Order: sequence, then structure tokens, then C-alpha cells
Amino acid sequence: MLLGIIEQLKGTREEKLFSELEISPSQFAVLNHFTHNPERRWTVSELSSVMEMNQPGITKIVQRLIEKKLLATATDKSDARKKQLRITDKGLKYCEYTVSLLMPDIHQVLAHWPDDELADFSRHLEKLKCWLDDNRDTVILPKQPL
Repeated sequence: MLLGIIEQLKGTREEKLFSELEISPSQFAVLNHFTHNPERRWTVSELSSVMEMNQPGITKIVQRLIEKKLLATATDKSDARKKQLRITDKGLKYCEYTVSLLMPDIHQVLAHWPDDELADFSRHLEKLKCWLDDNRDTVILPKQPL
């Protein structure tokens, strides 16, 4: 499938780009998630669900981001067992800095696309993203022959 090939090529390119950075693509994805609403607080369980990653994986990523002081924790006011995560000012700046480092490559990828094609592409990507987000639980699993 074309999307599989695109995902593989994108992943390889991403690995090369992030090999020069201090955080991994997964850590950046989690950190970047916080930038959409910096005032929002998240639990590990909520992040695990929204990022569609297993809880041990999210926990490991969050721990690294806390160590780097890019995320901070606070005890939940209604349940002391829960920890609320938030992005720090350093995390916001680091995410912005990381995006600025990635922009030259993004510009290179899209340099030969006319504006109208970029606009169409963006609309199609948004439509695909919304459908995938709205239909997370509607996967039709293939039946394997016995």
C-alpha cells in the first residue's frame, strides 16, 4: 500500500533528523501534544489513550521529559494517587526550537509543490486525520483462515 511505503520513508527520514537531536521522535510527539493547549493537564492514562501508546511506553517517555524538565508533575487535587502532567516553559521553548530545526527539511520536502496543490493536500490530510480520530474503535480485523 502507498501509505505503508510513505510511512516507512517518513520514518527513515525522521530517524535521520532526530539522530542529531536530544529527544526521540516519540518524545517529541508527546511533548508536541502538550503545545496544542499548554494549560491542559494530562495523566499518563489519558496520554496513553490519546497518543495510542501502551502505558509503560508513555510512562518511560514522560519520565525522560520530566528528567529534562520539559514536563512537570503535580498531584491531582481530587485523587492524590494521580499525577497531573503539564508542559513547562522550557518544554514549550524546546518544542518550538525543535520545530525550527526541522523546518528546513520540511521546506525541502514541499519546495516543488505549487500553493494550490499544498492547499488541497492539507485539506485531504485534515480530512483523513479527522476520520481516523473519530473512528479509532471501528477497525475491522481480518479473519485469518484456519
